[in-house]
Amino acid sequence: MKQFTGRRAKVLAATAGSAAMLLALSACSGGGSDGGESGTLNIIGYSGIWQEAWTEAVVEPFKAEHPGIEVNFVEKRSSADMLAALQSEKSNPSTDIALMDESVAESGNQQGMFAKFDEGEVPNLSKVKEEFLNPDGYGPVIHLDAIGLLYDTEVFDTPPTSWEELWNPEWKGKVNLMAPPSLLGLADIAAASTLEGEDYTKSIDKGIEKLKELAPSVQTFAPTPDEWQSIITGQTVIGVGQNARGQYYSDESGGKLGIAFPEEGTFYQLNTINVVEGAPNEELALEFADFALSEEAQVGFAEKLFYAPSTDVELPADLAERIIATDGSVKILPFESEFLAGVRDEWTDRFKREVIPAQG
Repeated sequence: MKQFTGRRAKVLAATAGSAAMLLALSACSGGGSDGGESGTLNIIGYSGIWQEAWTEAVVEPFKAEHPGIEVNFVEKRSSADMLAALQSEKSNPSTDIALMDESVAESGNQQGMFAKFDEGEVPNLSKVKEEFLNPDGYGPVIHLDAIGLLYDTEVFDTPPTSWEELWNPEWKGKVNLMAPPSLLGLADIAAASTLEGEDYTKSIDKGIEKLKELAPSVQTFAPTPDEWQSIITGQTVIGVGQNARGQYYSDESGGKLGIAFPEEGTFYQLNTINVVEGAPNEELALEFADFALSEEAQVGFAEKLFYAPSTDVELPADLAERIIATDGSVKILPFESEFLAGVRDEWTDRFKREVIPAQG
């Protein structure tokens, strides 16, 4: 696989000012004869409020610094959908940057979909916390979230404290879960195994049996339009979802939606920024990746959608209280990307064959 060889770093070292840098970028991006920076950057990422927040916090500030650059954003519901789209164009990619869950990105890394890069090409990699760097040099975690229990604050007097609350017979027919291959669905399995004292890295037999017991209480394994609105509109009263959107929709719903992290532990949801192997605008993609890891972009996205930065930046105290802590104060259960990439298909198959039919 081709690895970038520090072209951007060489450009930076060889130029004496910003004007020369713009010329270099223009040359690699098909700039016009006026010598100004121009080109098109093609990004694939999540849809809905995620795209809206990302555009406001990252894309628009980047464009303000690079007024000659156009940015196209292709939105997808899930990381699996993104990877499928990239696989379809692997021989002739049109996408430059992919923003997706770490476990799916790991599958892409293994398939040669993404390129490696280093601090010479993306200087802000030096600001990424060690635990969020890819050990093989692929795209790092760019920001992160965690999975918890979504609940109706008009039904619950106090926040639920355990995954076991999903099995409370009082909520029969009022539970929503996402099925695998969604990360939320994989987390359902791991949480059920944890409750049964099972090591889900070795077996999920007990977890699957416990989920079969829960299935008749589940209204839907595919919440529509999504797991947050399902509770806000009263279709369900408890479910599983990510904290960041939960915080956003809590504000939007006037506090009707709540989210809590179970005492047994929770799971990180890690999003990575990836440069597509053979990207048509490689240099511009590296420039964008560097900007996305800057303090401006990291803090900006946290303010817009409550995702935790992967870099060592300081957030306002009131904001820090609403995002997932990365200081060890919240129990995080192991959910490594390489492990998930290896079990995703098996777990998905078992969930579809054994759990969903038990819904009745």
